[in-house]
Amino acid sequence: MREWHLPVRVEALKVLVSGYQSWSEAELRPLTDVQARPAMAWRHDQGHDPGFLPSGLGGVWRSHTLIALVRGDGGGWVGGVLDATRTFAQWETRVEGDGVQVTRTLEGPEVPVVWEETADVTAAVEALAARLGRAMGARQPAPLRVWCSWYSYYRDVTLDAMLENARLARERGLPFDVFQLDDGFQADLGDWTRPAAHFGGHARDLPGPLRELGFTPGLWLAPFLVGPGSQLFAEHRDWLVRGPDGGPLPVGHNWGGPYPVLDTTHPDVLPWLRELTATARAWGYPYLKLDFLFGAALPGVRFDPTVGRADAYRRGLQGLRDGAGQDAFLLGCGAPLAQSIGLVDAMRTGPDVAPYWDDHTRRVWLGDGTAPSARAALHTSLSRWYQHAWYQPDPDVAICRRELSLLSAEERGTVAGMLDVIGGLRASSDPIRMLDEEGLNLLRRCLEVSRTDRPRTLTRSYGPAVTHFTRATFNLTDDWQDGQPPHSVRGPA
Repeated sequence: MREWHLPVRVEALKVLVSGYQSWSEAELRPLTDVQARPAMAWRHDQGHDPGFLPSGLGGVWRSHTLIALVRGDGGGWVGGVLDATRTFAQWETRVEGDGVQVTRTLEGPEVPVVWEETADVTAAVEALAARLGRAMGARQPAPLRVWCSWYSYYRDVTLDAMLENARLARERGLPFDVFQLDDGFQADLGDWTRPAAHFGGHARDLPGPLRELGFTPGLWLAPFLVGPGSQLFAEHRDWLVRGPDGGPLPVGHNWGGPYPVLDTTHPDVLPWLRELTATARAWGYPYLKLDFLFGAALPGVRFDPTVGRADAYRRGLQGLRDGAGQDAFLLGCGAPLAQSIGLVDAMRTGPDVAPYWDDHTRRVWLGDGTAPSARAALHTSLSRWYQHAWYQPDPDVAICRRELSLLSAEERGTVAGMLDVIGGLRASSDPIRMLDEEGLNLLRRCLEVSRTDRPRTLTRSYGPAVTHFTRATFNLTDDWQDGQPPHSVRGPA
């Protein structure tokens, strides 16, 4: 552990933090504010690092890998590490006495640590992120334009629905590169090679027709998760991370209840993971979205107790990369962020977008800002602008449809503005037949690839996030701000 004491006026400071994984909140807040801690215990596993949770206390802020304190003049202090391969770096700032106490704890092997005062926090954060990316061999492929099935069909996706949308995209000249089949094609979590009864075929039946239409086939997998009713669970219970009672560690609450996770330190698990992604490649999928990856790094009892959590995660992800091949495009999601550098090509950098602005009750009363919503995606993805040095950022999909959506035209445009500012992947999931001319025009705009923008300032914001960029200013609040309406994006002036 390392500690630093800053004898400064705390009322004048803001803190920039980034949560542990894709969906964990990243924020820019007054230092004296309260960092929310979810009331629901299962969200500790699924939205945060249960080994280093948000504090829930006023004046105490926790961050993973990188942290910054910002003065009113734009200067301040920045802390980070230069290697996250096998180590979680956990930062805490605490208002204490006549100033701020900063603590850095490493879970895993010792790594080089940076803590510096700077006259320009924005530039220092970007430089430190770039150093970490270079040190870990960040992959920087060209960004892709992706259509995925999730926000159209959820788990009811069918082979026919995929092909219908691909044909419509080609007929209407929509410039997608990839068509991604999301969750719902498989019989169960872990039983990836067995099709769901409703799917109307097999995942291996899709790549050929997609390629004939000119699209790269993409496939969603949650490779570390195991359905409690799956064949994998029945046959290989010894492959699972265990809880304190010796049984499989129960995680999350998707798919109707908790699910176990694979233990990547078990000698039979890594070959199984390599075979899984190799099989997907053999089916014809060079683009793989790997979701719910946090499962491999949860606290628990593993086959090899000498392997730390970060190392266990990295071993599993390396196995998936080895099976897929170096030429595969891997998109991480729900993943420990810095620990994925050098193995993924792209990374989800915020919670899921949703066809509504905010889940206010869950965010405010239950302390869970990781739930899907347009606001949550903006709030966190904008505050991680610097992570483009680690991988192609994926701020999630545009919402261009008016049907089956509670987003206003202003709010749909604000999501589009986020895609432009963040750069990286461009994605859509609207049923293409549902889009009118206005929706198609917005979609075409959202598919225009752009370079990542940078903040004009970290000393002002319209909401508890980074909102003032050189190309756009976002108002994430529910009130007018300096003549800008709520939930909107405008030019930088």
